[in-house]
Amino acid sequence: MSGPSCEVPPRSQDSVFGVAMAVRRELGIQTDAFPIAEVLEFAMPQAFTGFALEVAEMHEMGPNHGLTIPAENVIRLRIDVYDGMVAGRGRDRFTASHELGHYLMHRNVRIQFHRVELGKLPAYKDSEWQANRFAGALLMPIDKMVTCRSLDEVVERFQVSRDAAEVHNSILANKNLMKILG
Repeated sequence: MSGPSCEVPPRSQDSVFGVAMAVRRELGIQTDAFPIAEVLEFAMPQAFTGFALEVAEMHEMGPNHGLTIPAENVIRLRIDVYDGMVAGRGRDRFTASHELGHYLMHRNVRIQFHRVELGKLPAYKDSEWQANRFAGALLMPIDKMVTCRSLDEVVERFQVSRDAAEVHNSILANKNLMKILG
């Protein structure tokens, strides 16, 4: 779930995509469906001393589906989101990947809440925009996306929601990397 706009150091879309591809490369992941549950449960604690994935009850999380708490070295997922991620439900896999993006890109940067009276926060400085772009690129890598012939194929191959498939397809089509899929 996207939260309030937080201003972070600027990153281009290509830079964010590069971080996602580096994660796949560093972990040696070749599969279409990124193993987000295994990465959060096993790879992250090995890679980052003190890292913890926490699962919280719905009443503890309020409206938040997931939270990244850099000061505590924690990614926290609401229990239904965790269960959905493990079960391969697309929306929940995206949420978990989004939180991983926050952790990797924003844990060591200065974050400040954006004040509305300062005008619209440019997307490239918005932590939520960056984490969404990261999750899309992590779950649906460009080199594999361009071989897809339909949105149904994207949903099935990458275990993502149709909404996520449509958005990422549109982003790649706008970059002239692929055509709009139906």
